[in-house]
Amino acid sequence: MVTFREHIRTWVSPRNILASLLPAVVAAGVMVLCDAIDGNGYFAFSHTVLHALLLTGGMTLLFLLLLAVAPYARLPQKEKRGGDSRDADKARWYSRHAVLVETGIIFLCWLPWLIALYPANFLGDTLISIGWFTGTVDGAGNFLSDHNPILTVALFGGLAELGKLLHHVGLVFFVFVLVQAVCTCYAFARAVQYVYAEFGLRKAARNLALGFYALCPLFPVWCTYLSKDALFSPLFVLWCVHFVELVRTSGRSMASSREAVVFSLLTIAACLTKKLGIYILLPSIFIALICCAISRGGSDAFEGNVAHDGGVACSGAHGEGKTSGTSRVPVMRNVIISFVASAAVLLVLVPHVLLPILHVQPTERYETYSVQLQQTARYVADHPDDITAEEWSAIDRLLDGSDLSTRWVWYISDPVKYRISEPTDAYSDWLKAYLAEGLRHPLSYVQSYVALESGFGKSDLQIAVQMDSSFMSAYDASDIPDAYMSTGWSLKTGEMAERIYTKLASLPIVGLAHRCVVYTLVIPGFYVAALLASRRKKAWMWLIALPFALTELGLWVSPISITVLGSRYFLPLLYCGPWLFLLSMAMYASGSPADGESYGDDAPSKSASQASLSAAEA
Repeated sequence: MVTFREHIRTWVSPRNILASLLPAVVAAGVMVLCDAIDGNGYFAFSHTVLHALLLTGGMTLLFLLLLAVAPYARLPQKEKRGGDSRDADKARWYSRHAVLVETGIIFLCWLPWLIALYPANFLGDTLISIGWFTGTVDGAGNFLSDHNPILTVALFGGLAELGKLLHHVGLVFFVFVLVQAVCTCYAFARAVQYVYAEFGLRKAARNLALGFYALCPLFPVWCTYLSKDALFSPLFVLWCVHFVELVRTSGRSMASSREAVVFSLLTIAACLTKKLGIYILLPSIFIALICCAISRGGSDAFEGNVAHDGGVACSGAHGEGKTSGTSRVPVMRNVIISFVASAAVLLVLVPHVLLPILHVQPTERYETYSVQLQQTARYVADHPDDITAEEWSAIDRLLDGSDLSTRWVWYISDPVKYRISEPTDAYSDWLKAYLAEGLRHPLSYVQSYVALESGFGKSDLQIAVQMDSSFMSAYDASDIPDAYMSTGWSLKTGEMAERIYTKLASLPIVGLAHRCVVYTLVIPGFYVAALLASRRKKAWMWLIALPFALTELGLWVSPISITVLGSRYFLPLLYCGPWLFLLSMAMYASGSPADGESYGDDAPSKSASQASLSAAEA
């Protein structure tokens, strides 16, 4: 029994303090820079030192408190798992039943919000995609572009056409919103149940995470959006669950062909709904594949204290549970096949076969240079007299310099880049000018970048949402009017929902959950603190963080961070936030279930993943 004094000594140990301080300093530094951006997009530092000290001290103390609480989230008593087939069948039923019940509860809590915001919410990209597909915007009938993923263009455009056929587009979109909400609820319930079952958490910790997903209005409101981000984010949550299990078991979870197929389909579906997923999911799988191959080839860096499916415990620390050489080939074969199949579809089949057949125009190159183009426009506005004739010629050729300085808006790059006419060979000369000007006035580039991304790091900025689609009436809605604006009773209930949401978001404690920085910096910071403070082997824990780290990096090169158009970019981190927080608590408290042990009567005797793989191995 650990005494209270021993617990306090561990809590305030130099290891914990340093582990909490390092991520707190980084997060506080980002917040200070973002908070300093004024209403014109320029630095306006005020009481900077005091501000930095308060943020650093506050987050350090918060991380320390969470580390102190984390051990109590895990069940203290351990029992050996039963290993017969009846236990496996019971565990499989238990887990599936629990996830379905939790899905239903979350959905019922969301339903009033979904009904109030009937039929759906729309973003500009979504409406343009519908317009391209249906020929109701810009008079371009059936115009297809890879600017938005072709899957989402076909999906949303197909829904609009179906609604037109049935003479009620709004109802069709509302049914889709309900289906999207159910799938999102399932993703949340599945993720929370996985951490609860695999890491031996108390029911109270599980219920707290489920309650947050069910009661926080951010999630149902964002589920009303017809957006590629709202499609990608629940798929990303489910994919992360399978990725964690892949890494945690050093690839053994993929011994089941069914698991390999499901993982491949999730990878492909997620990347087809949001192209950034290709740069997050595929590199994560590739690096995990290499690490699993090294681990299974003899290293125990990723095998310490991990309970593996089918009752086969791999404990590198003790040299027990090593699988025989005959079992390595099928497992690694499935992992390799899954990665190669996903990469072939996403990198070869879709871009080089499917899109040309469908005559889909490739995406514009300027999307890759959103931040850099914004910096050029900022430079023209800040230093118009320090541009050589050659540089001006390159800028004007690409961006049309006639009104570039007035098109520059500090929080969004769209007005700058959308004047570019592609295809063009003007990028090479512009890049030379871009580099030369950045060397002369780097502060202009720094301010431009921080201003553009400041919405993700401002400590007091709430997550922007949109409660109705009435502003979309400016679009040509001659063929699908119900899809473009709220009408009748839905507009009134939308106003009521907005008042309730605003009231909740303004509450002192509840309002913190509506701040963007909680999901972009605080929760990821706590994850890092938990790993640094953990005394367990944690190579596999750092590898688990890879997709979240890549998502974080992708967030900080977004073309906008303010307003609802910016909020959608961090939706994957928002959806993963409560689950990632729970995972951080679990890994600090226990690292991972050890040597095939469970955690007492309050936890399932065997997880669903363990049961399914037991049957596969049998």
